[in-house]
Amino acid sequence: MDEELIARGFWGPRQETAEQVADELVAFIAGLDKVLGETVSWSSPALPGNSLGERDTALQAISAAFRENTDAPHVGISQSYRARGNRIATAAITFVVGGYVESAKVRNSFVVKWRGADIATLADPILRELVSAWDPDWAAVTSRSFTDALAEVQPVGRPGPKLGYLNYLSEARAQALPGGMDKHLTKLGNGGVIIGSGEADGFLSVDKATEFAKVLRLSAAFSPTPTTRSKF
Repeated sequence: MDEELIARGFWGPRQETAEQVADELVAFIAGLDKVLGETVSWSSPALPGNSLGERDTALQAISAAFRENTDAPHVGISQSYRARGNRIATAAITFVVGGYVESAKVRNSFVVKWRGADIATLADPILRELVSAWDPDWAAVTSRSFTDALAEVQPVGRPGPKLGYLNYLSEARAQALPGGMDKHLTKLGNGGVIIGSGEADGFLSVDKATEFAKVLRLSAAFSPTPTTRSKF
């Protein structure tokens, strides 16, 4: 697998301070460095020559974004950063966080994309770091080709979780899963689960994901992302 992979997490309204967002961002970057076994330097036009992995730098960037968002603070802030490393040829982070208005149009999210020689082996640990740092309602690792292959059963714009190669569901969603999926689940310490596993049963194939999607889209586990609280 040499296609760019995309790990993305989503959650509903969650008002946060600049300090909270900076802590979450630094936690993810530190976790990613641990997974990669190297310190990746993230760059942004707003932070020339500074290390985003340092909390003071991250807080500076996030605080500036909060200050500048005077017209619609309720929709949160958006940021993007890029990086290169030894194990990852290219990587990018984009996120929209801190939105707290009760509306289906406001959806907080964190997305990291990467490409590299061992791209597939990184999918599971990167997804876990995303979950640990940002505590999403649901998350998935996918690719453009995988998303296109499941477009019929997971139409673009349909609310709620969408299956990828690997998938995370929060504790409440996990408890609402239908039976018969245990061999495809990895339980996490926070009560959530990963569907598909890079360590055991392997990534979900297009056929298996299609089969699951037809069942799960009708279950409470795949209900729309909440618009009145951060998690299902």
